[in-house]
Amino acid sequence: MSRWKGLGVAAVAALSFVAVKMLPWVLGFAGGKYLYQTVAGSSAPQALTTADVNAEIQKQGFQIFKAIAQEFPDDYDAMLSKITAAARSESELEVRNASRQAVADLRHRYAPLLPSTPDSNASEALSAQLDMLNHVMARETPATCNNYLRNGPDAISAPSDDFMADLDRIGATLFHAFGAAKGSGLLAAAPADQDWSLVADAFTSNGGTPAEMDAIANVNQDFAGLCPAVAKLYMAALSLTGEPGRHIKTALLYELAKN
Repeated sequence: MSRWKGLGVAAVAALSFVAVKMLPWVLGFAGGKYLYQTVAGSSAPQALTTADVNAEIQKQGFQIFKAIAQEFPDDYDAMLSKITAAARSESELEVRNASRQAVADLRHRYAPLLPSTPDSNASEALSAQLDMLNHVMARETPATCNNYLRNGPDAISAPSDDFMADLDRIGATLFHAFGAAKGSGLLAAAPADQDWSLVADAFTSNGGTPAEMDAIANVNQDFAGLCPAVAKLYMAALSLTGEPGRHIKTALLYELAKN
């Protein structure tokens, strides 16, 4: 199963981990919601403070914000300052852009930590991806699901509240994985050939076929069963325990977060 080594990781990242690239969209959504609920109705938006913005963000209940604040408090404070400055402009676009850029910057900064993430945190982050994919498969056509893998939430015409909740969980678990990696002391080890062989065996045991493996490795958007194939890959990776499992999961997470 050497086809999943190198190219396979990149292909999986390009497809099944597009949700990480949606994190700025989630934060932008929250920022836009804040703008409409608070700034647009304020008689003195120029007087807004970071404390005002933080209070409103906390009311919204997004777990991604809480995770960033918990794991990286200095970065969270800096993010609040940027969003506050944008909110004072009374421009929804500026709020969205500021929040999107803040999350992207944090993702790029901390992605190199992921190979040291403990298995429990890596499993939680990967499980969040699987839950979202199962959600999309259950509600959308195969073509729409394939488009979701490629383009993220733009593929979903009317995102529901539970869709947003799943997306929020993806963001929160990723930032908790960043934080756990920072203090884990674990060696950052790339998957060995034997680790990839274990994934391939688990994929096959879970009903995966050579055609599905080829579709993942070749980023085949025209393959009708692409979403189920990626879901089987998630489950195969999650089924691995010990260091082989950690190596595979953290490698996949790193590929998604570094982009």
